[in-house]
Amino acid sequence: MSSLLRNLRYSARTLWKNPGLTLTVLLTLALGIGANTAIFTVDYATLLAPMPYPEPDQLVVVWSKIQTFHNGISAGDFTDWKRENSSFQDINAFTGGSFNIASKDQPENIDGRQVTAGFYKMFGRPFLMGRDFLPEEGIEGRDHVVILTHKLWAHLGSDRKIIGQSMRINGEPYTVVGVLPVSFRFIPPFSETIDVWMPMGLEVDPADQGHNYAAIARLKPGVTLAQAQAEAASLLTPFRAD
Repeated sequence: MSSLLRNLRYSARTLWKNPGLTLTVLLTLALGIGANTAIFTVDYATLLAPMPYPEPDQLVVVWSKIQTFHNGISAGDFTDWKRENSSFQDINAFTGGSFNIASKDQPENIDGRQVTAGFYKMFGRPFLMGRDFLPEEGIEGRDHVVILTHKLWAHLGSDRKIIGQSMRINGEPYTVVGVLPVSFRFIPPFSETIDVWMPMGLEVDPADQGHNYAAIARLKPGVTLAQAQAEAASLLTPFRAD
């Protein structure tokens, strides 16, 4: 005990005589504590907190598998899965991008997602206002509709009459058909920094084998993840659901 006290007194005298070293030690401790707190917060938000959807354990991410690595899926693979699988209530594809919007203040660049029709219905959460995309809105020429996140809707002024109004995205008019609730968050492991959602139609080109899309599905009641994985292996060998 006396040795410990001597060491503590010696350390205190050393730090007192070297204010630069003392400041460095304190900053290092502060950064370390701050980093640990941030890591826990991110883990809790994406891994530990229950997802705000009905039956969240039924929601799975569907990947293609290249050797041992997860990869996106092609339009052809998604279409085959949609038609042939018996494990899922529904499966929907999406991809990302950035878009320019004309706000009341100045043009802004925002993050967005393009999704297949029925994407939000699959999650089972009601809209704050408006509706999900319709199947025909995935067809080119009828796809100039948009769903806003609650964050962007609030940023644009929280207009309760925004449904049916037009806004310019990438210099073209889009009609607002829905606003998501404030509690909606995207399923991990995908980014939540999303402001707008647009409809997407998938045209299958046999010459295009690019794995440019991701997919989320909802398991049928009673179907286990292992059963879905087994069916994935039998239908499309490169696929894996998890």
